[in-house]
Amino acid sequence: MNTNAKESFLKELIREGQPQNKNQPQNVLLIDHSGTALAIMSKLITKHIPNVQVHTATTASEAIERLSKSTFNLITMSRNLPDAEYHELIIKIRTELNILSTPLLVISGEKSNLDKGQISREYVNGCFDKTLGQDRLVQYIQSFLSTEAPKVRSQGHILYVADSPTAALTVTEQLSRQGYTYLQASDAEHALNLIQNDRKETGSQHFDLLMTDIDLNGHMSGRDLIREIRYGIGLGHEELPILVTVHKLSEHDAIDLNRIFAAGANDIIEKTEQLHLLIPRLNNLLTLQQQHAALKKAH
Repeated sequence: MNTNAKESFLKELIREGQPQNKNQPQNVLLIDHSGTALAIMSKLITKHIPNVQVHTATTASEAIERLSKSTFNLITMSRNLPDAEYHELIIKIRTELNILSTPLLVISGEKSNLDKGQISREYVNGCFDKTLGQDRLVQYIQSFLSTEAPKVRSQGHILYVADSPTAALTVTEQLSRQGYTYLQASDAEHALNLIQNDRKETGSQHFDLLMTDIDLNGHMSGRDLIREIRYGIGLGHEELPILVTVHKLSEHDAIDLNRIFAAGANDIIEKTEQLHLLIPRLNNLLTLQQQHAALKKAH
């Protein structure tokens, strides 16, 4: 990203903390070469998700034209487009059109992981495998459009890393109120040991999601912990999603935020101004983890 794009990215992340107008319709752009697929998805979304207006594009050029003229709350696209490679369109949306904070999803009947080397994960918010079914697809899309904190749909087990129990109290109160089970680790070293020991003893991953502060006591920062989980242990974004909590986004410049994402974070949330977004963000990431676990079990 260029400097202007990074600055805009930071501003849009901060602006996400402002609650949306519940009565304002949300616009969704569906990009797919297949008119039949677009018709089916449009019907599903309008039938099951209230207050949403669906727009469609069958080519990359048509999508760019629509994105240049209107603002959307969510963008989805297939891998197959007649006039461009899908990853080229994604990069153009993020860099040339400077649409940085709008969720962008790849929906495909193929392998759900992005092709390595083609597209950086920093540009894409998620991938969905259509073989999981229409009901799951609707739930996945709705999780990105929800404007109210939903009830917990799954009992994910969360590892929360925060060195100050007092400072973390508002977050843990939210987790308890919504019925999540969680374990709080006091530093990155403790959290890393818990994850490593789980894998040694059971051969599997006990935690469904990691939530961590960036500034921690001890030798390891939150970013060090994330990097070790992703590149040391080798747990991927879907296998163990990571939500980073910061006190104020304005205290981190765009370069610092990029480093956090580059280390392997899935998402970043502000503990003060964005606390109302905590449960929707957790649900999004737990949905991602559960989809990955279901696909892994099926194969």
